[in-house]
Amino acid sequence: MIKVKGFKFSGISVGLKKSGKKDLGLIFSEKQCKAHAVFTKNKVLAAPVLVGKKIIKRNNIQSIIVNSGSANACTGEDGILATNEVLKELSVNTGMKPYNFFPSSTGIIGQPLDYKLINKNIPKLIKRLKDTSSKDFANAITTTDKSIKISHKKLKIGKNTYNFLGIAKGAGMIHPNMATMLCFFLTDLDFELRLFKKIINNATDLSFNSISVDGDMSTNDTVIGLSNGMGGDALITTKSKALSTISNSINGIFYDLASLIVKDAEGGTKFCKITVHGASSQSSAKLVARKISNSLLFKTALFGSDSNWGRIIAAIGSSDVSYINQNIIDISIGNYLIVKNGIEYNKSKIADKLMKKKEVEININLNSGKHSSYMLTNDIGINYVRFNSYYTT
Repeated sequence: MIKVKGFKFSGISVGLKKSGKKDLGLIFSEKQCKAHAVFTKNKVLAAPVLVGKKIIKRNNIQSIIVNSGSANACTGEDGILATNEVLKELSVNTGMKPYNFFPSSTGIIGQPLDYKLINKNIPKLIKRLKDTSSKDFANAITTTDKSIKISHKKLKIGKNTYNFLGIAKGAGMIHPNMATMLCFFLTDLDFELRLFKKIINNATDLSFNSISVDGDMSTNDTVIGLSNGMGGDALITTKSKALSTISNSINGIFYDLASLIVKDAEGGTKFCKITVHGASSQSSAKLVARKISNSLLFKTALFGSDSNWGRIIAAIGSSDVSYINQNIIDISIGNYLIVKNGIEYNKSKIADKLMKKKEVEININLNSGKHSSYMLTNDIGINYVRFNSYYTT
């Protein structure tokens, strides 16, 4: 059973979704938390992102409210009003301040948020809060997701066992920096705030900023971490012996969630990890990996299980890296070398068999340095086109 000490969850249906499925979720901490959030880099921002950016600066968040079914994006001043009205209603029902609540929304852009419908159901949402209801919350924040996305780890530090929980949603409009995705990370371990921010930023870079489904960026993307320190008396600082283990655990949770998002890609049939080695810098390695992950020619070849390495090397050459020597590039599918020094090395059916797997690894060595990076992506095929051609109908 998944629990994080001091945190409770609820998820209910209020009618924002035509399907009648859960569409309103709440996370509540028994005490105020240390918090940090990372937001979309899209220049068009949804109302809850605009409001959330102001609230996170106060750093006295105790609860998170999320609706699905409406992104509350491109809704003007009415959208800001709707978000704030929900926070006011939560305040009335709890005795807390509106700025103790952090808002998020996900759904169709341009659709007004029916805050009156939400507010009518706030008492019910609060009443349903339980420390064992994380899956109800996870269901309430989904849109086109085929499954909920949860990752939970425990760590013993001193005499106490601490919990780390990540809950995310996302399946389409996925592209760094972040994507149509929301992630809520909770822990009952206490941190120095500056360190907590650094850990969340780093985990986000290694996960949600390293995925691409379709190259489109959302207006609502948000990653927020909350630490309430209720699991024990440990305070994690830069000098803590367990810091490396803790950071690796959090990175693992974020990576798990990012992988689940890509595996749940709209219309996707395959999961692919593209790793670039031997780059002159980490940023160069990331640029190359990202270029391949966004190549429609590569993604359709992946869909067709076609080991057409020409599409990979062409994407490498068209990346924004300042210098690439095509005569020293190696490309492998898994550990099977297909290109050596920029020329076909193995022409075999083995490559096509490897491409037929549900999970495919593409490894590239630029042989120009010591740095590496990766991207997680998926194939694009007929089902993606069908799904997104009638999304709002």
